[in-house]
Amino acid sequence: MVKLIFALAFSFLLYSCNSSSDLITSQTKEVQFQLLDSILVESLSELYLVDRKAETGELLFKEKQLKEILLTDSKGKVLLKPNLKGEGPSQVAQPWELAFWGNGIAIKEISQEMRVHFFNSSMEKIRRSEPLAEGINMLEVAPLRNQFKAVEIDGKTLLIGADANAVTPKLMGKDFQNSNFYSLAESGFIIDSQTGVSQKINLYPDSWLPRKEGRWVGMATPFFTGTTKSQLVAVLPRIGDQLFLFKLRGNELIPYQEVLINHPDRKRNLEFNVEDEPLLYPGFFDLKAGGTIFLAHFYTEVPREPYLAMKNGKVNTSRNPEFAALLKNYRKSRYLLIDEKGNQSPITKLPIEGDIHYIDQEDVIYIKPDSEVEKDYNVFYRYKIFFKN
Repeated sequence: MVKLIFALAFSFLLYSCNSSSDLITSQTKEVQFQLLDSILVESLSELYLVDRKAETGELLFKEKQLKEILLTDSKGKVLLKPNLKGEGPSQVAQPWELAFWGNGIAIKEISQEMRVHFFNSSMEKIRRSEPLAEGINMLEVAPLRNQFKAVEIDGKTLLIGADANAVTPKLMGKDFQNSNFYSLAESGFIIDSQTGVSQKINLYPDSWLPRKEGRWVGMATPFFTGTTKSQLVAVLPRIGDQLFLFKLRGNELIPYQEVLINHPDRKRNLEFNVEDEPLLYPGFFDLKAGGTIFLAHFYTEVPREPYLAMKNGKVNTSRNPEFAALLKNYRKSRYLLIDEKGNQSPITKLPIEGDIHYIDQEDVIYIKPDSEVEKDYNVFYRYKIFFKN
C-alpha cells in the first residue's frame, strides 16, 4: 500500500553517509532583509517558484499538481508554457518535481521507478535517468518543496536529491523498524546529467544521534541539497538538532562540519516518540540552498497537554475548531539560515507575511505573500539577506 502524506503545517516520512567531523558550536547572528523588487506572473493557476537560471535570471514555476509549467524572464513575463505532461515522446506521464539543468529542464516522475527525464532548450526529451526506486512506498504532497536540484561539481552537472521511495522495499517492513535501518537505507541520489547514470547514497551520518545511540525515531528521511557557489552539500534529518555539511567528490560525501541547530523558537533535545503525532515535535519541513547559504524550515510543536485535552476522542481535522485553534496558536512556521562556516541566523518573523518559495544563487529569497489583497495574484517579493556582524 502506498502511504500518501499531505505536508501542509506538518510532515513526516520516517530513514545515512559517514561522518566523523566534530560538532561545532557556531555563532548566531542577526539577519537583515533588503527589499529588491517584486515579480508578478500573469497566470490563473496558483504558482510555486522552483528554480532560477543564474546566467539569464529566467524563472521556473509550477502549478501545485504540475498541470502547468511556466518559464518566465527575470521579471515574471511568461516566455514559454511547455506541454510536458502526457504520454508523448517528449512528455512525462506523471511529473512530480522539476529543475533547471544546463540549457534545459529536468523532470522527476511519479512512478514505480521514479526516473528523472532530461529536456533540452527546445523541450525535447533527450534522455532519462536510471531508476531511482523499485516501487512506491509513500508520497508526500508538499508543493513548497523541491527535493532535487542541479549542481556543478568538477565541471560536471549533477542532479542531487532525496526520495524515501529510493529505499529498497525490503527495508520498509516491520523487521527493519529499528536503528539498523539507518546503516542500510539509501534515500539520497546523485545523477550524472550527461549519461543518466544514478548513484544512491546513505544520508544517515554515523554521528547523527539516533543512529549513534541506536534509537529508532522512524525513517526521518533526511533532506539533501547543495549550494551553487561554495559547492557544499548539506544533510538535514527531520528528527534531531543536527545539520551535516559535506564536500561532494564524485559520488562520495566528504565530511566538512556539523552544526547544532539553534533557534529561539525551537526546543532542542526534545525527545521524539515514534508513536506520537508528528505535530508534537518541531520536525524539519524543508531544506533549501542558495549560493552560499542554506535555509532550514520547521514548524514549532504543539504542546502535549493542550493537545491531549483537546483530543479526547475528537477528530483532528481542520473542521474541528479546537484543533484548528491549536494549530493557529502553536504550530508556527519558522526559518533558519546557515552559512558555509556554520554560522546561523534564526528568522522568527519574515519582512512580510507569507512563505519562502526559493533562495537563489545570489542568496536572494523569494516570498509569496498571503495577504488578503495579494493572495489571488502570483506576486513574489525578492529580498537580499545579510548576516549582521
